[in-house]
Amino acid sequence: MVLAVFSDSHGNTARMISVLRRFRPDCVAFLGDGAEDIGAVRSVFPELPFHIVRGNCDGMSAYPVCDMFELGGIRFFAAHGHTYGVGLNLDAFGTSALCSGAAYGLYGHTHRALYQDLGKIRLLNPGTIGDEKHPTFALLEIADGDVVCRILDYEEEEP
Repeated sequence: MVLAVFSDSHGNTARMISVLRRFRPDCVAFLGDGAEDIGAVRSVFPELPFHIVRGNCDGMSAYPVCDMFELGGIRFFAAHGHTYGVGLNLDAFGTSALCSGAAYGLYGHTHRALYQDLGKIRLLNPGTIGDEKHPTFALLEIADGDVVCRILDYEEEEP
């Protein structure tokens, strides 16, 4: 099973659609700041399950501030991160993710890709798919209770 993780699209739906066509994940997590973009992406992939949280730039979006979900026996805690102060440090977010019983904490907001294995909890920020100079996203391959995490640079596909 493959989980695609995006954050901070800020209007760039084309890149997410391109990644989903190219890698064909089984599920998508979107970590906020571009909630208005998700409708367009979901319309292209109506069969694909999405886990979506809202970010600080998403106004009064109906999406939740945080979400818990499970894939392949692995529990995930997802939030944009702004309400946890991830721009300063990951203490509050990491503690919340760990206390939720999750194995992985997924967050965005900082536009900086990061994967950190802290033993009891793993934290992942896919960076920003909306950045004009260095767009990034993450793919998590889940099999037999194990997860392989890759943070990838977005590259335009050849026409």
